[in-house]
Amino acid sequence: AVALARIRTTPVFRGKPEKHIRLPGRITVDERRITNVTAHFPGRIRDLMVDFTGAPIRKGEPMATIYSPELVSAQRELLEALKRQDRLPGMVESAREKLRRWELTEAQIREIEERGEVRTDLEILSPVDGFVLTRNISREQHVQEGSVLFEVADLAQVWAVFEAYEEDVGWISTGNPVTFELRAAPGQKMDAAISYIDPTVNPNRRTIRVRADIENPDRRLKPEMLARGVIVAELPEEALMVPASAVLWTGPRSILFVLDTEAERPRFEAREVTLGPRSGDDYVIAEGVEEGEHVVSHGTFRVDSEFQLADRFSMMNREPGRGAPIVHDHGPPDEHDHDDVIIGAPPEDLRGEVPDDFREEFTQLLFEYIDIKEALVESDLETALQAGEDFIEALESIGEHRMRGDAHMAWMVFYDNIHAHGQALTNATDLEEARNEFRFLSNIMIEATTSLGADDDFYHQFCPMAFDDQGGSWISDEAVIRNPYLPETMLRCGEVKAEL
Repeated sequence: AVALARIRTTPVFRGKPEKHIRLPGRITVDERRITNVTAHFPGRIRDLMVDFTGAPIRKGEPMATIYSPELVSAQRELLEALKRQDRLPGMVESAREKLRRWELTEAQIREIEERGEVRTDLEILSPVDGFVLTRNISREQHVQEGSVLFEVADLAQVWAVFEAYEEDVGWISTGNPVTFELRAAPGQKMDAAISYIDPTVNPNRRTIRVRADIENPDRRLKPEMLARGVIVAELPEEALMVPASAVLWTGPRSILFVLDTEAERPRFEAREVTLGPRSGDDYVIAEGVEEGEHVVSHGTFRVDSEFQLADRFSMMNREPGRGAPIVHDHGPPDEHDHDDVIIGAPPEDLRGEVPDDFREEFTQLLFEYIDIKEALVESDLETALQAGEDFIEALESIGEHRMRGDAHMAWMVFYDNIHAHGQALTNATDLEEARNEFRFLSNIMIEATTSLGADDDFYHQFCPMAFDDQGGSWISDEAVIRNPYLPETMLRCGEVKAEL
């Protein structure tokens, strides 16, 4: 029975917990490398050499020409002072200094002196190398002293700015290495170090900005590119750990099934434990087990189901002796290796506790899920895998810790399962494997949508013929059946089970 149920155990081990903190982010301009080109005197713009944003510019290159009566007057003062240089040498230097304060270069001042004539239009030169972020002027426009004409950014160094949820900030410190990749270049990893942590929390998203300085000599990194970062942080001391798949997590009550190694036949004990932080694919156990004990790490839900049917203490049966609880039917037994399909009472209706901004983002996540479904309908593996990547990115941008109370507890469980199956889908090597993973992802998404709600109409659809008559469910944004599991042979096989 144990072999048929594919139940496996793993010893409790001692290790140094690591926390993999996923951080959505984007590339931004290094604010310290932005230069404002301002007007130091009132005047009128006569010509524009730089007439669009994004234009590259080198230090000393002309950006515009300006006519100014004050500038004309200052040039006359210099030329008159040069005529009286023998008697009043201090006047020449004073006139030059006035032009220098207006940021005329030595070459421009020397040209005025050598020409001996006043120039009515004078060039405004770029003070730095970079790219024009903003252009605030046009031809023949009048400007006042202090007007910002251009913003120029040096992109040789940029910032990667990430959003960390406030619960994770205690794990992050300046100097932490962060590995990230760009949406524009998936699979190409880049390394940096956290250089700054924002002292304030975004009150709407409950996140804190952290940033890394990135050298960008080839200007390959563009401002506003989307990035996904990971920080691997360690706790200072070792702790007891078990695989995350061993834990039945229900908020404050967490249960492990411990193997009785002295029994002649497989025998398990449901044991309540105190859960510590998650460490990658493992959980820290603060209390409840000993090092070396064997816990069920694969097939946990099957063992729990047996405990429920036998009316023994389990995840869903808090009070043994009152009769076995009613178990929500999720269809035929699953022979796949995944065991974190949610089994228990029908999903609790938490829609009244879900804030509008979360539901809006969750609805967008559903549309990313629909893109995977449509790719499977077309039997397009490459598009399905890319849609899976987009789905994971949308999920991570929502984050795990967004709500309070029961809705928060439910979403944490949904998030872990959605992320695990979504990630597994993106690693599929063929359509059969991708459809199998999509089936498990669909079951969880149906549970989550039923519990949390959405801002649009979606449909729970089911085909009893899929997966060798085991059946398969999915979500669609239209009532018409388009079967993602059997599109070549039974595209219209299925029915609408419920409107979500």
